[in-house]
Amino acid sequence: MKQTFWAKIAFKNIIENKKFHLANLIVSIFTIMSFYIFTFTATNKGLADVRGYTGLKFILMVGCVFLALISFVFKAYTNRLLIKRRNKELGLYAAWGLEPKHVNSILFFEALYMYLAYAVIGIGIGVLLQKYVYRVMFTLMHCDIRYAGDFSFNNIFISLGVFAVIDLCILFKNMISVSKKKIIALLKDETAVEPVKKLRASDILKAVIGVALIICAYIYVNRVDDFVNSLRTLVFAVALLFLGSFLAISSFVVMIELALKKQDKLYYRNTFFTTLAKLVTRTRNNALSLAVINILFTCVIVGSSSTIALYLGTERQASVAFKTDGEISLIDENRIPEVEEAIRSSAADTGLSVEGIWIAKRYAFPTAFNEKTGEFSNEYITGRNLPDIIEMMTVETFNKNEGTNYTLKEGEVLFISDEECPVNGLEGVNIYGNRFKVAQIAEGPIFTDIDNIQYAYKFHVIVDNDETLARVREDLLSQGNTREFRFSVTYNVAGSKDEELRFDERLNDKLMHIESIDYVDSNATQRQTRYARNSVFLFLGTFISLIFIMYMIFIMYYKQIEEALDDVGNVKIMKKIGMYSAEIKKCIFAENGILFFLPVVMAFCHVAACFALMKDVMKLFMLTDMDFIRLCVVLFCVGILVVYMLMYYGAYKVYSGIVLKEDSSV
Repeated sequence: MKQTFWAKIAFKNIIENKKFHLANLIVSIFTIMSFYIFTFTATNKGLADVRGYTGLKFILMVGCVFLALISFVFKAYTNRLLIKRRNKELGLYAAWGLEPKHVNSILFFEALYMYLAYAVIGIGIGVLLQKYVYRVMFTLMHCDIRYAGDFSFNNIFISLGVFAVIDLCILFKNMISVSKKKIIALLKDETAVEPVKKLRASDILKAVIGVALIICAYIYVNRVDDFVNSLRTLVFAVALLFLGSFLAISSFVVMIELALKKQDKLYYRNTFFTTLAKLVTRTRNNALSLAVINILFTCVIVGSSSTIALYLGTERQASVAFKTDGEISLIDENRIPEVEEAIRSSAADTGLSVEGIWIAKRYAFPTAFNEKTGEFSNEYITGRNLPDIIEMMTVETFNKNEGTNYTLKEGEVLFISDEECPVNGLEGVNIYGNRFKVAQIAEGPIFTDIDNIQYAYKFHVIVDNDETLARVREDLLSQGNTREFRFSVTYNVAGSKDEELRFDERLNDKLMHIESIDYVDSNATQRQTRYARNSVFLFLGTFISLIFIMYMIFIMYYKQIEEALDDVGNVKIMKKIGMYSAEIKKCIFAENGILFFLPVVMAFCHVAACFALMKDVMKLFMLTDMDFIRLCVVLFCVGILVVYMLMYYGAYKVYSGIVLKEDSSV
């Protein structure tokens, strides 16, 4: 037969099953639109003028890859729901004599129609909105709008290609699945379910394993001690939570529901009788979907509340970047007067007053520290998951910058241990053969340290004078350590935020002409950089969270239609045994309510357990105000719960509308 015949059948199938395809189409439109906007933003020339352009572009590109991956995962999952419902239809085609290639042609044209529809509409909307979305992002960045309106077909081709590959993979999977199944397997009504009457030993085992996995995940995420491990922990914990949630819902929750059925006073009441009678089976059959919704809901709360907290807390982050307004690091001590003059002249040019300039001579290098013996050496210490760094300076430098008045005798040092590696009763330190007596153990951090993610364990040794520092450096130089002294120039200026930013720009221009400078940073620069980066995170988090929410809605919408169509016969029976429409609605409301809010309650538990991990992640971005982070999480949870309740009420109306309408038409 001609392919046009199968094309017509495929088009008719989509129209007749629009209830199932419409939600999928809407989600796909929004997903490809988001992907196109991500690629457009990442490649727009205007972004190149923003501080930290390379990092921002990388984040956007990672967002594109992540979006493509989650699109593939959720498209494959939703396709599984749709194709399972159509097994009987595809079996009828085979029973009527259609060959596998004919059925495959129908599947191909259906996939092609859906792809063309969502790709054209989605990219079309993306092209129309790209300018406005871009401007909103730059407004959030607190930057001048630098929109480059050059139209590029590359972004369109990339978006079309990525989603074409995703759809082709799913299509081939469907074709292979249909070809392998026998007609009798396809004709079997897979939506018909066998009631769960009692628990088996395997059910109890799965319930125990599921609860144990969730508890293990909770313990695991609260034992992480650095951000590198936090990333690995996050991925592993999500996998544990998903598997544990699935097993818990399919077995542990069913155990609770069966226990409720044994309560005669509760069970033998109209609403609870019909609700509990069906709930056990529905819970088990929907366990995978409920687990998916649970993880989606958890990801939405964690991701969105984190990005919102990051953006709203930008001022908090910038304010703790340095204890001073800025820091300049250089190697050549003779260049320090030029740096001081650059600071004073830049301040004068922008109308600021210089409150203070401090000079610090530092000597730092990687090492390994043994807390028990007080020895610094090159021997790796077992149990460390980060490298060690020693930083040395004179007590005069330390007192000037810290505002203290320590005094040290010859051969004595002031020792400051890393907060993660506390030492008690340490009497002396040995720095590659140079032995010193510990006069006092002080608390850190040192004056210009950034309150950031811990990339190393830092130990500070404060010596009595420059001669001692030079002697240690000469000794280490003879042992092959070629590290040089670093000189840091820190400063404070008085003025508004805009004036400080102009001062930074003027200062950076002057510092470019001074040799030996290897590092320049300031609170004003940090503020602008963080607004740019946090805006990109908020931008990505908003779109990805919306996609997660849309997939949640799609899964629930589809399940409601599927369950409603299957429940029409049950409603007829309920009416025959004397139940009124109002009582039936109460049953539907209670039954769907339990299924809807079960994954939400579990998601809130997951978020509460993972809050310590969220705090570790926030420290990477210098957001250390835990009360502020907690407030953002709680407020977002309340907001998303209200939205979810509206979603539930809408799904309930769809469900009851289909059931009662279908029943009245019989």
